[in-house]
Amino acid sequence: MSMNTEELMDRLRNPAKYRANQSTASGRVSPDGTERQAVLLKHAARRRKTDWIIGGFISSLVLVTLLFWVLSKQRAENLTAALEPGQLEGLAVAEEEFNPHADVTYVQVQEGQDRNVAVSNLGSTLPILSRFNVQTMTDRNYEVIGAAPWALTTNFASNLSDPELIKYLLSNDKMIQAFLSRPDVAPLLEDPQMLAAFTEDQATMQDFFTNPTVQAVLADANMVRVVAGSRFMSHLLVSKSIKYFRNHPQEALSLIQGNAYLEPLRQNAAIRQAVQENPYLKSIASTLLENKSANRNTRSSKAGRK
Repeated sequence: MSMNTEELMDRLRNPAKYRANQSTASGRVSPDGTERQAVLLKHAARRRKTDWIIGGFISSLVLVTLLFWVLSKQRAENLTAALEPGQLEGLAVAEEEFNPHADVTYVQVQEGQDRNVAVSNLGSTLPILSRFNVQTMTDRNYEVIGAAPWALTTNFASNLSDPELIKYLLSNDKMIQAFLSRPDVAPLLEDPQMLAAFTEDQATMQDFFTNPTVQAVLADANMVRVVAGSRFMSHLLVSKSIKYFRNHPQEALSLIQGNAYLEPLRQNAAIRQAVQENPYLKSIASTLLENKSANRNTRSSKAGRK
């Protein structure tokens, strides 16, 4: 909108009047100090908006974190689903063939007398089965657990409160075959006399039966049932040595009664039940579990009454 010469001259002579009129016309406050307050209020509103955005972003992160935690917890505790064979297929990583008898070293052990026993040089990393890695364990992992001395016991120690996972481990053929092939195990399962000599080695018996993990397993009826009914135990019971003693239960009983660590097992209620229920042992359970002292007391009592 054009201005005439008179109006233009008036604005040049009274600039303050022009600014005041312009502020009023644009809806702003007069320049008496309240203009600064309006600017501050405007900045405060912007800060509040920014705070809301940041707060919303942080809240979203917290919610997402909680969601992932809940999902991971449910996944970890859902062991039954994790053990579905279909979910395990294709998860094993292809690795070079593992031979537990290759690259052996020699260590000195006590088995009645000093002798050299070949054990696999398996390195320093021992696979430990858990609910969190059950789907990623490879055949090599299970073979190492079976082949390495005390590795199976160590896995028991890490899962004493989880019989279902132990049952899964004791059904793994790779682990079982590696254990049965161990150079310090295979001869015992092939020669009954060597197995008998092994049980008479009190130092070896003490080392095994005083182990805290072994004691914890023997004290847990549910764990005893899992071990006794496992595929692993079945392989041991059909070995040549133990089959001999199954066919000669009186000899087996003599070995047990003459051993300070094996004899107390006959008084363990869970073990007695497991022997009576096991398909390989139930036919000789009455012989293995008989209480001769009780029988003698019964006969003495009957003789006294006569």
